[in-house]
Amino acid sequence: MAHRRIPLAALRVGMHVTKIDRRWFWSPLLFHSFLVRTVEQIDSLRRHGVKEVEIDPSRGRDVDVIEKPGTEDGARGWTSDTRFPASPSQEIPVPSLHALSQDLSLAREARRRLEQSIHSIFSDISTTGLVEPEEARKIILDMRAVTQSIALPAWFMALSQDRADDPLLSQHAMATCGLSMVLAHAAGLDLPALQSVATGALLHDIGLLQLPTYLRRRCHETSAPLSRQEQMLYQSHARVSAVALERQGLFSPSICQLVADHHALLDNTGFPQETQGAFTSDMTRIVMVTDRYDELLRGFGGASPLTPHQALQRLYQEGQAGKYECRYIASFIKLLGIYPVYSCVQLNTGERAVVTVTNSHRLHQPVVTITHDADGAPYPVALTIDLANQDDRAPARSIAALIENGPSVLDQPVVPDWRNQPQNTAHQK
Repeated sequence: MAHRRIPLAALRVGMHVTKIDRRWFWSPLLFHSFLVRTVEQIDSLRRHGVKEVEIDPSRGRDVDVIEKPGTEDGARGWTSDTRFPASPSQEIPVPSLHALSQDLSLAREARRRLEQSIHSIFSDISTTGLVEPEEARKIILDMRAVTQSIALPAWFMALSQDRADDPLLSQHAMATCGLSMVLAHAAGLDLPALQSVATGALLHDIGLLQLPTYLRRRCHETSAPLSRQEQMLYQSHARVSAVALERQGLFSPSICQLVADHHALLDNTGFPQETQGAFTSDMTRIVMVTDRYDELLRGFGGASPLTPHQALQRLYQEGQAGKYECRYIASFIKLLGIYPVYSCVQLNTGERAVVTVTNSHRLHQPVVTITHDADGAPYPVALTIDLANQDDRAPARSIAALIENGPSVLDQPVVPDWRNQPQNTAHQK
């Protein structure tokens, strides 16, 4: 099906945009081909002056074409006073595994580009001890563009995968910054606060760059306990980070305070000891959650790296123990899902599936795409079902276990362009 050019007023959630009428550096988006998943994406385009977009109806929802006499294509006859029918209430199309793999490829490319910029600024900090505010601002703007244009599940997965050895901590800074920006937006923080959160998250560990290399490696790669002197030196990094920013005089007090307090746990078991967790700001508490989540993913302190599902479980337990703000953990889990998109799971039927959409109101019952039968043989055509809305006549399916280190969506032997809405019917063996 040919691409269709429509006014922004006709753009709806579920449509796949392939082009906008603004050059990339004048728009809020890093990529101009994306599935519209939220109303906020449309609002962002409107605020940045976008008037028209092209959509690909074969990859997303179409729009009812209103033709004007004398035109070959109704799209060419649309004017500012053309009336469009109200959008019917319908679910966002469930992406195929092929679409998910495309989203993941875009997210990985976005991560690669951001990682280069962050690695460069951290290399300069390591050498000079100084932060270039303009460079940090550019990274925050790029990060914001990515979080607005890339599917969040793909972005979360890209941030958690393939974590190579990174002596400059730039990968951790990128993940904490990206996750904090998403969580701050979900929490309803205004734009200035969101930018402060992102900046603080990006720079929260720069004090570690002033520690001896051997100590940084010991903190990240071995479970052997640090000596008392080494422990005190490590714990000084939060204060060292904040002092470095304060001395430059180019960062707001709220950012400096966030950096200083990001290890001050709410039960006062964190550090520095003189910091009271009860007096930390909401911005700080957001970064505390995302920083801890990424630590769990990468196996900080020599611990075994956890899967996203396991990391969320641990984070929830630590929140219940009073260490972190529970409402931000709850919001974070709702964003990712108890079983995040791309998770490989085994069902109670023995079948294997990939989580393709989370159910925000029933986090234990996501939409899954079943790829293999109970004997491990691939289905000729994959089946997508909503675990929260199943046909009573079919065997009830539920998630029995997470398949750790399961095959990537890219490796699933399914028909590449197969598309499906959630079904409440099932294959019968």
